[in-house]
Amino acid sequence: MDKKYSPRMRLYYWLILAFIVIFSFLAVASGMFILEHMGVIRKLSISTLVALLTVTLVSISLMSYFLGQRILTPMVKLSKASREVAKGNYNITVSDSSKLEEVQTTFRNFNAMVRQLDSVATLSNDFVANVSHEFKTPLTAIEGYAMLLQEPELTAQEREEYAEKILHNTHRLTSLVGNILTLSKIESAQLAPQYTHFRLDEQIRQSVVLLEPQWSAKRIDFDVQLYSVQMHSCESLLSHVWENLISNAIKFSHNGGCIELKLQEQKECVIVTVADHGCGIGQEELGHIFDKFYQADTSHRAQGYGLGLAMVKRIVELLDGLIEVESEKEKGTTFRVILPK
Repeated sequence: MDKKYSPRMRLYYWLILAFIVIFSFLAVASGMFILEHMGVIRKLSISTLVALLTVTLVSISLMSYFLGQRILTPMVKLSKASREVAKGNYNITVSDSSKLEEVQTTFRNFNAMVRQLDSVATLSNDFVANVSHEFKTPLTAIEGYAMLLQEPELTAQEREEYAEKILHNTHRLTSLVGNILTLSKIESAQLAPQYTHFRLDEQIRQSVVLLEPQWSAKRIDFDVQLYSVQMHSCESLLSHVWENLISNAIKFSHNGGCIELKLQEQKECVIVTVADHGCGIGQEELGHIFDKFYQADTSHRAQGYGLGLAMVKRIVELLDGLIEVESEKEKGTTFRVILPK
C-alpha cells in the first residue's frame, strides 16, 4: 500500500481486504456445500437456518459498526461542521478520539482553514470600517469649509485659505481611491506589469517634483545621490512606490528636516534608499507597517491612510523585488527597495 498512509490506516485496509476475501470464500464454499448437501439441508429445521443466518448478519453488522465508528463517524462530524462554516459560523472546531493519523490530519487542516477564514472575515470587516473612516474625515472637512465659504463677511484671504483646504482634502480622497483601486487590482492579479526601458533616476526626480507642495510647506531639504541608471521594469507601478515612500518620509519628518535619496547600481540589481530623520518607528511596530491601514504614529500627530506602504510592498514583490526597513524612535526611518535591473 502507498507509504503516505499511516501504519494504522494500512492495518485497517488489510483487515477490510481480508474480510472481503474471507467473506467471498465463505460464500463460495457455502454455495458448494449447499449444492452437495441439498438433502441434508432440507432436513435441517427452520430454526437452525435462522440461527446460521443471524450469526452471519450479526458478524457483518459488527464489522460495519466497527468501520463506521473508526472512519464514518469522524466524517459525519466534519460534514456537520462544514455546514456551520458555510452559514458563516467560524467559532467552531472539530475533534475526535480516532487514532487514525489521516483523520487527525484532516481535522487539523479543517480547523486551520476555519481560523484562516475567520481571520479573512475580520480583516474584511476592518477594511470596510477603516475605509469608511478615511473617507469620512476629508469629506467632513470639505463640508465644513464649504459651509464657511457661504459666509458673506469672509475676507478674500479667508476664502482662498478655505478653498485650499477643500482642494487639499479632495486630493486626499483622490489619492485614497487611487490606492484602493491599485491595491485591489494587484491582489486580484488583474494588474499585469507592462515592462519598458526608462531612466530610473529621472523617475525618482519627477516624484520629488510632484510632491513639491508637501516638502516646501515643511521647508524640507533633500540630500540626493541619484546617478543615471537604465531600468527595464514597469514604470507606471514604480512611480507609485517612489511617491508613497517619499510622501511618507515628508509626512514623518520634522519641519526643516532632511530626506536622503540614494540610488545604487549593482551587477544584477539596483538599490533605492529613502531615509528621513523624523519621528521614527518603534521596533514592536515595524512588523506591521506593511499592513493595510496600520498607523504606527499612535499619537496621531501625522495622518496616514495605511494603504500606501501595503501597496508599495505588493508592487515591489510583483516586480520580483524586495523592500527592507530600518527605524528607530526619534532618529528616523530608512527604506531600501531592491529591484532586478
